[in-house]
Amino acid sequence: MKTTHVKLSQVAASLLLVIAAVASSIAQPAGRNAATASQATDSATSAATTATSNDVQKTLEEILDEPTTTDAYRYDPQGRRDPFRSLIGPTPRLEPGQRPPGTRGFLIDEMKLQGVFQTRQGLTAMVNGPDNKGYLLKTGDKVLDGEVIRVTQTGIVFRQELNDPTRIERYREVIKDLIPSARK
Repeated sequence: MKTTHVKLSQVAASLLLVIAAVASSIAQPAGRNAATASQATDSATSAATTATSNDVQKTLEEILDEPTTTDAYRYDPQGRRDPFRSLIGPTPRLEPGQRPPGTRGFLIDEMKLQGVFQTRQGLTAMVNGPDNKGYLLKTGDKVLDGEVIRVTQTGIVFRQELNDPTRIERYREVIKDLIPSARK
C-alpha cells in the first residue's frame, strides 16, 4: 500500500513539472524572445524526463523484488466449484487391467458380427461380445481399442488405434463381414 502511494506521488510530481513548463511558456509576455521560452521548456522537459527515468528504474527494482516477498496473491475459491472439472461428475478411475462395462470394454478382435439391420437412424450392427451376449453398434460408437466408422449392409468397419511406435500410421481399418467371402 505504501509503495503504491509513493508511486502515485512520484507520477503526480512529474505531471506537475510538465504542466508548469507548459503553463510558463504560454503565460510569457509577448516581449520576451523565443529563445528564452524554448530554453525554459527544454529545462523543464529534461527535469521531467530525469524524474520519470528514476521512477521507471525504481519500479523495475520493485517488480524484481516482488516475487521474493511472501505477500504473493493466492486464489481462494471459498466453496465455489472448480471451473475446469466436469459438471457431469468425475469419471470412474479404472485400475490397469480393468475394462469399462459394455461395448466400450470390448476389443475389436473379441467381437463377432451376427447381423446388420435398418432402423430409422440408419444401419445398426449386432455383434456377439466375449461374454456371449448380443450388443448393438452404430456409426460413432466407441470400443476399447477404436470406434465404429461405418456400418454397411454386409459388414461393419472399425478404426483401430495402434500403439506401435515403429508404425507411421496411428490407425488402421478393420472390416468385419457377415460372410467372409463378401469382400471383393
